[in-house]
Amino acid sequence: MKDEHAQFSGSIPAAYDRYLGPMLFQPYAENLASRLQVAKNDSVLELACGTGILTRVLRTRLPSTAELIATDLNEPMFRRAAAKFRKDEAVQWLQTDACSLPFGDQLFDAVVCQFGIMFVPDKSLAAREAHRVLKPGGLFLFNVWDTMEHNELGQLTHQTIASYFDKDPPAFYEVPFGYHDQDEIKGMLKEAGFQEIKMEVVAKVGAAIRAEDAATGLVHGNPVAVAIAERDRSLLSVITKAAARAIADRFGETDIRAPMRAVVVQARK
Repeated sequence: MKDEHAQFSGSIPAAYDRYLGPMLFQPYAENLASRLQVAKNDSVLELACGTGILTRVLRTRLPSTAELIATDLNEPMFRRAAAKFRKDEAVQWLQTDACSLPFGDQLFDAVVCQFGIMFVPDKSLAAREAHRVLKPGGLFLFNVWDTMEHNELGQLTHQTIASYFDKDPPAFYEVPFGYHDQDEIKGMLKEAGFQEIKMEVVAKVGAAIRAEDAATGLVHGNPVAVAIAERDRSLLSVITKAAARAIADRFGETDIRAPMRAVVVQARK
């Protein structure tokens, strides 16, 4: 699953965790975990665990005897996640590709993924892999961002970045906000073998203390920072300040509260 838009390395994991985690991902982690009903001896596999934001909520909510295996392809993200957990917190960590899971058939009661499916180049293969490792009746639970228009922080940042490039602007934000068509997702899941498929649009509010914090995360907390630096490193600080101004103009300089929208998908094997 090698893709330039999915490579979270260098200083990106720290910025992602510090700024984007509380603002974008924590609210949806709580929502996603609340939908998972797990018995005391069940096994749960998390794909694309990132810096462990959903992992933390899952481990807190799941029975202490339930097995939790957290995976990610990107080693820097994976290592930052693992470092936040004590050894006795019963999380198994594994660096692996969602398109080539190193597990036997029918081992897990649930496979969960928070905002990771959009970055998988072969989404159909990842769905088939999730179906393969699930037990009969097992649940594939994941979420994806809705359109950029319904997620203004991403839209403002994307537009601000593009305004600094006459040609070949960084296209990163088209990836996380580019996979939300419910018919397309349902068709993919049916082809993978899933039977009972439910989808729900979920609105949340992304909160940040300052517009500067939001902009720092949105510019430096994902691979768009690398794309900008490759074109002109001097623009990183310029674009960050411009994004902060755009966010402040829309939501104020402090106590940022921005609407967000995602699609939550539940599919039974």
